[in-house]
Amino acid sequence: MRAIVYTWSSCSFCTRAKELLERAGIPYREVVLDGKKDELRRLQEVFGARTMPLVLLDGERVAGLEALEQALGGEPGVG
Repeated sequence: MRAIVYTWSSCSFCTRAKELLERAGIPYREVVLDGKKDELRRLQEVFGARTMPLVLLDGERVAGLEALEQALGGEPGVG
């Protein structure tokens, strides 16, 4: 399994998402969207994402920290 994580540098949820992926041993590539309004708008159109982080696990959209926790088999807010 591989991941792409779209983040904002000041987003605490984004930081937690990266920590979850690291603990799960899932390699990821981070794309920081600070100041990249066009790229953010494109991602919102393609994936319907309205929250950060936006995580793609093997190309499938997982939007938000709670959704990532669930996708990795954990309970939201635990850990």
